[in-house]
Amino acid sequence: MKTKISSDLLNLIRKNDSFLIVGHVNPEGDSIGSSLAFALGLKKFGKKYVHVVSKDPVPENLNFLPSSRMIQHKIPKKKYDVAILIDCNHIERTGFKELNAGRTAVIDHHVLPENAGSSDFYTSLSASFIDPDAAAAGLLVYKVLSALKITFDRNMATNLYTALLVDTGGFRYSNATPEALKVASEMVESGAAPWDISKELYENNPYGAMKLQGLSLSTLEKKDGIAWITVTRAMFRKTGTGAEDCEEFVDLPRKIKDIEVAIFFRQDGNRSYKVSFRSKGKANVQKIARIFGGGGHVAAAGCMVKGNLKEVQTKVFRAVRKALKENKK
Repeated sequence: MKTKISSDLLNLIRKNDSFLIVGHVNPEGDSIGSSLAFALGLKKFGKKYVHVVSKDPVPENLNFLPSSRMIQHKIPKKKYDVAILIDCNHIERTGFKELNAGRTAVIDHHVLPENAGSSDFYTSLSASFIDPDAAAAGLLVYKVLSALKITFDRNMATNLYTALLVDTGGFRYSNATPEALKVASEMVESGAAPWDISKELYENNPYGAMKLQGLSLSTLEKKDGIAWITVTRAMFRKTGTGAEDCEEFVDLPRKIKDIEVAIFFRQDGNRSYKVSFRSKGKANVQKIARIFGGGGHVAAAGCMVKGNLKEVQTKVFRAVRKALKENKK
């Protein structure tokens, strides 16, 4: 059953004038593309005060997106009527403590935390449009803008096509549904140029990012249907790169034959690692990520785990092996 757009969300947009659009930390194509498309759509709808904020920088390969320069990295002092979280469902994922808005709404496709019903943040939301079955947040933004009868121009289409392309892995993943492909086709008809976008995303990597990938691949290991790679802070320093340069690294070990779960360990602090999971279908990695306070989707999820690398890997491998074992029963 498809999730319907609430009238509360549409009325919130129609009846207010100033909007703050916020994505998640370490943004990728869906977060940036969806946020920009939504901002451009609101402006086209006649809203004068629309600002997009991202705590972290826009990845270099996404700077080509129309209006990417409008993205700020600090919450403006202005008091907004509405703050809308896109591609994330909690203020903690934005990296900001406060959003400086009278009302808050969420447009997202991630599974809600188990304690959502008792969370002050969720109970205080003015509106939400959350559909974990959606291929990308961009698909939900498309539906909201369509419900408002906003016509898609080339710039909006480029941003939304990028959002769909990135979150479906170039339309290779299981979430590349007929609906996602249909909307992508409509975006092409509205002016998005598939080759130009793919070239910017996949054939325009910074030299340092490629060096970092080589260092990370040198750590590649596999065992018991699991393959993993690692990036340390020393690697970042050596290549002059940052977290935004390795967002897609987790997909590399997933390409190995006979691997069911791919894992990417990215050092975040002296005793802290960002752990990303990808599954080929035999393990629900969203459930694994939840064990460590994270979340995501059935086939793609992530979390933060405290400890040195050996401690973190021991905890994570134990959880993944248990999930794979339970799936065989």
